[in-house]
Amino acid sequence: MFDKSKLKCSSFLFLVLLIFCLHSNIIIGLAQSEKLELEVEQHWDTYGIGGTCIAGTHNLAVEDVDNDGSKEIVTGGFSYSIVDENRGSIGAPLRIWSWNGQNLTLEKSENWLGNIRCVTAGDADGDDKIEILTAGGLISNTSISSSLRIWSWNGQNLVLKGSYTEISAGSIFICDVDSDDIPEILAVGRAYNTSQPNAQLTIWHWDGDNISLKANVEWSSSNDVARANSLQAADLDKDGTIEIVTGGYVNKLENSSGQLRVWQFDGNNVSLVTNAEWRMVDAFSLDMAGNVLGNTVVNNIKVADVDSDGYQEIVTGGFTYDGAKALAQLRIWNWTNNILNLEESYEWATSDITEIKSISIADVDSDGNKEVVTSGLTCGYDSFSENAPDKSRAELKILSWNGNTLSSKLSANWMAGEGVCGWNVGTGDVDNDGAVEIVTVGCMYVDNLCDPDLRIWSLPAESSTSASFPYIPAVIAGTVITILVVLTLHFFIRRRG
Repeated sequence: MFDKSKLKCSSFLFLVLLIFCLHSNIIIGLAQSEKLELEVEQHWDTYGIGGTCIAGTHNLAVEDVDNDGSKEIVTGGFSYSIVDENRGSIGAPLRIWSWNGQNLTLEKSENWLGNIRCVTAGDADGDDKIEILTAGGLISNTSISSSLRIWSWNGQNLVLKGSYTEISAGSIFICDVDSDDIPEILAVGRAYNTSQPNAQLTIWHWDGDNISLKANVEWSSSNDVARANSLQAADLDKDGTIEIVTGGYVNKLENSSGQLRVWQFDGNNVSLVTNAEWRMVDAFSLDMAGNVLGNTVVNNIKVADVDSDGYQEIVTGGFTYDGAKALAQLRIWNWTNNILNLEESYEWATSDITEIKSISIADVDSDGNKEVVTSGLTCGYDSFSENAPDKSRAELKILSWNGNTLSSKLSANWMAGEGVCGWNVGTGDVDNDGAVEIVTVGCMYVDNLCDPDLRIWSLPAESSTSASFPYIPAVIAGTVITILVVLTLHFFIRRRG
């Protein structure tokens, strides 16, 4: 015979467990709905027969460059052909893409001998039209020179409006930095007029036809080594004066310290206002091929109000070595009373080497707040070897800062080919659907062939809704409902008994 009391107890426990699982799945489902969705992946025309790589951490622009009301995706990099199993000539592949949510269209392809180290887009001459600016190397006969090129694109014709040599730039920014109502072109790169490559900041004026140098400043450390990798400009403290911010490193890579500098320009002279340098330990990391990676380096900086306090913060990204691993490092700074203040420093390691290459800032989850989006790579030491177990993977991370807490909201890493790096990230509503997409591009490799592996990501519509979903009240309400249902069932079972 069956023991009715045990049967009742078992039935009751089963119902409790069932309801608890259903309740838990609802809450977990809400939490897991926030995930990145890959909308499209695109290879280049050289895929499988040659190579294209979009290295450099400023080689992607997301902007409406033809004034059609939709943002285009502009990419640079370098390409090469394979001749008798050897690399052929190096080309500069300028590409303009558009995405309508269904199809990724190559609007324009322009190539020349050389390479593109960085691209940007903005109104460079104050005519209320967006220009495309590319900087890199220009090959002529057997020589190569640094070059800045300025283009206009109307959706049909790409016009080279100016080409200027001997302008070294790894990062370009357009801003009226001297408050004369005329935009300037700012560039940071390396100066090669000394025995050691100094860091260099140049400020240019372009009138639509001619370009002229307004200011130039170079710097180095005590051992004559410095590198400026990135720059931005903004009125950080709302005093009416524009600050120019540069990021990079000083000293040789074996002894490198991250460097952040703030400058001001009065129309004639550039003045250094403050300088910050940092590291964790006195040692250095190796890269995936066994070469020197460095100690601490800033690869990319962005300026934006990331905590909604009405003031723009400085966000820096790169890596730092802790004595065992190369950690990705994200830092948030403010500028108050002519002093750089570090608000937060966040480091993480996904593998032996984790590095931020690029940063973009936008409200990517429609919660009304700006997120910090980073791209880069993670890999094991010696991962470049043929049978290495921990190959290079691209990494994408979305973080939020409220002024007190830095939170990692979403993270993804992926493999493509035999290894991949997410060198560049950009954000913008590229398909006019009312939501901000994330664009990544960089370099994947198979044997000696590279490809940029462009990807467009988004947060699904339900994710945007759930981003502001009141999880804690939902959990409380769900728990109360579960208890009430359990008590009711318990009472019903006892009555039936």
